[in-house]
This record gives sequence, C-alpha cells and structure tokens, in this order.
Amino acid sequence: MFETLRKHPGIYIPQRKECRYFSCLRGDFAGPGLVAANNFTRSLEEYQGLFKKAGAGQLCGDISPDYLYYYQNAVPKILDETSAQVPIIIVLRNPIDRAYSNYLMHVRDGREKLSFEDALDMEKQRCAANWAWGWGYIDVGLYAKQVKAYLDNFERVLLLLFEEDIVTGQATSKVLDFLNLEPFQEGPDDVHVNVSGYPQNSVLHRLMTDEVVIRKIKNVVKATPLYARSKQVYRRVMEGNLRKEAMASETRQVLKGKFQDDVALLAECTGLPVYRFWTDFR
Repeated sequence: MFETLRKHPGIYIPQRKECRYFSCLRGDFAGPGLVAANNFTRSLEEYQGLFKKAGAGQLCGDISPDYLYYYQNAVPKILDETSAQVPIIIVLRNPIDRAYSNYLMHVRDGREKLSFEDALDMEKQRCAANWAWGWGYIDVGLYAKQVKAYLDNFERVLLLLFEEDIVTGQATSKVLDFLNLEPFQEGPDDVHVNVSGYPQNSVLHRLMTDEVVIRKIKNVVKATPLYARSKQVYRRVMEGNLRKEAMASETRQVLKGKFQDDVALLAECTGLPVYRFWTDFR
C-alpha cells in the first residue's frame, strides 16, 4: 500500500516509511535492531516537515502500523492534533500468519536466532525486558481492543482484510473510494515488497542486509536515474535468496488457541468476514 498509494497524484505520503509520530514512544527499547526500533518522529515540527513537499490539494497520509498496537497513545494524540473526522485505514491479517511473517522478517534481517516455537515461548520475557513491539508475535495480533478503540473514536474508519483485499488487489480501489479520490488512470504495477523467509546464501544475505553498506550504496545511487531500477534488482535478488517454510501444524494449533477468543470479539465488534478468510478459526 505504501508503494502504491505514493504513486497517486492526489496523495502525498512521505518517502520515509512509518513516521511513527502519534505512537508517543520513549525511544528506549532494548533488544536487537535498536536503531530502527528507536527511530521515530519526535516533534510536531519534525512531523510537519515530512509533508513540506506536498502539493496543493493533495491528501497527506502516514502509514505507521504501530499506531494500531499503541492505540492507547495514538488515539488521543490523533484526536488532539487532528479531529475525529480524520480518515483511518486499518489492514488486518490472519493473526497466525501475521505472527509467522513477523518472525520470518526478523530471521531475514538477522535479528531472530531462535526457532519460531522458542521465540513464542520467549515473548513475555522479551516484553518484560522492553523489546520493541515487533517482537510481540502473539500480543500484536490481539486486534479486537485495538480496532475497537479506533471505531469508538473516529467517524471514518476503513477496515480491510489482507486476504480479501491486499492479496486480491482490491485494496487500492477501496482506499481511493474511501478517500473520495479518482481511480488510477492506469493501474499501478503490482509491487510486493518486504518479502521474508529463511536466507539460503548467508554471505549474500549479510551483504544485502548490512545497514552501513546499503546506506552508502543508496546515498550514491539515489541521485541518479538508476535508483528506481536498482531497487527492483535488489528486491528480485533478495527475494530469490529467501526460502519459505510452512509453519508446523502443531504450532498453528497452539496459536489458534491463543487467538480464538480475540478473533470472535473482533468479528462481533466489526462485522468483518474473518471466518470466511481466516479458515483456522471456522
């Protein structure tokens, strides 16, 4: 959605992913990936500066997934600095698949060293040690109270299901209609980014995920016409070196038990067709 919506002439989304202004984080997270975990927009002036290149009449958007998890911080701050009429868009994925995808992302980035099952067992300990929200494989997927907070406080909330809308490509048209914007005159390229999995060639993967190396190359290429093409090549090589493995069926059953009651609450308070698309919970 980030890559797609940025191409619409009626929308301005900063080049920075996850502005993370309304989360109101302290910036003292522990655990792996400290630089990324503690990198967020701290002041209103800094946040407004992200939108200074927006054109007249463009809608300004901020795609920060952690606003959902940190709803207790984000909801009152959004209300205080904008209004109850600000459009809110929430995408939800089967929490079992979301947890595993989150885990594989950390594996891909070289941050997660444990098996999925051991990582699930360590979640409470990591949370107690103030690890960032992305390590809450189970906790982050308890959507009901998070979503309800937005439904209770905002007048315009669009709820999308990953399986119904993102996978099928319907999300873009739903979002543009929700925002009262014209559809794309030509459909944007179908871009699948942030693919995760187990690295096959570890040496190649270390080179491609080394933050210092990537930043230096990016700074050189960014100012050239090769930037867009280089991102495509990088994405293809990265994806080609990642191997998917199915979650153990026993682990899936354990997670079903963790999420079952919350999914029922979510279905009740939203009316979303979760049982149709999240077949684990039928």
